[in-house]
Amino acid sequence: MSKKVSAMLAALLSFAVVLGGCGTENLEVKVTPGNSPETSEKTPEDTANQQEVVEEKVDVTQEIVTEQVVTTEETTVLTEEVTQEVVTEQTEKPETEAPVTEKVTEPPVVTETQAPQEQQTEVFYEQEVEPTYINGILVVNKTYPLPESYAPGELTSDTYSAFKKMAADAYAEGLNLWVQSGYRSYSLQKDLYNRYVASDGQAAADTYSARPGHSEHQSGLAFDLNSISDSFADTAEGQWVAENCHKYGFIVRYPKSKEHITGYKYEPWHLRYLGVETATAVYESGLCLEEYLGITSEYSY
Repeated sequence: MSKKVSAMLAALLSFAVVLGGCGTENLEVKVTPGNSPETSEKTPEDTANQQEVVEEKVDVTQEIVTEQVVTTEETTVLTEEVTQEVVTEQTEKPETEAPVTEKVTEPPVVTETQAPQEQQTEVFYEQEVEPTYINGILVVNKTYPLPESYAPGELTSDTYSAFKKMAADAYAEGLNLWVQSGYRSYSLQKDLYNRYVASDGQAAADTYSARPGHSEHQSGLAFDLNSISDSFADTAEGQWVAENCHKYGFIVRYPKSKEHITGYKYEPWHLRYLGVETATAVYESGLCLEEYLGITSEYSY
């Protein structure tokens, strides 16, 4: 045996003797940081416990994640529901408030009833009537209107023939007579009357202008001479007409001091044809036509 081998055997024997003389309690275990006995030597039970802990952590993490997901979904659904409710309220609100807005913007009833009274410029007899004859005389005044369809279109032939004869005789005496305003249609009278109402008001207009359908001009039996002014009565022509027109079948239709009966102011220029016999009888009676026939002249509307 060599010396090296002998030395190795001696060393091993010495190490064995040392081990044999030491118990487990004399063993010293040095623990270095990061290398504890619990982690350096693991039993199968420790490994199983560690797996359970890991699995529990995983389960808890999954539950937390699941709860977060569910919570997020619920929050999202809740947000959508709240948003829908807000949108619904916003869309439904105008529908519920619309009637209020319409009521506010609607004009008040007082304005609608007052406006026509303040701006009323059209007043006319709407009812279709038949011409009224009393004792063979066509009567046209505030009580007795003509229908709109009554339209001879001009002065009647008898009326115009009588005027020409009267004008010729007056001319022979150095007087000039002419027709200032003759036949007027229903529509023309309507325009004239409404113009006067707009200018002076209805109450004033009714004293000097007839409502459409109530004008003698529409009958073709009346006309205005020369100047449509009260001053015509003081002219030579006006005085001659007042004294002689009945000889040709005419009367001064609206004489002085008869306004409350005829319904119109004094008009010395307005003549009405009745025929010589009737006109002379009315002239000699000193009455206006309403008095002579025993009728009224008042608007019923």
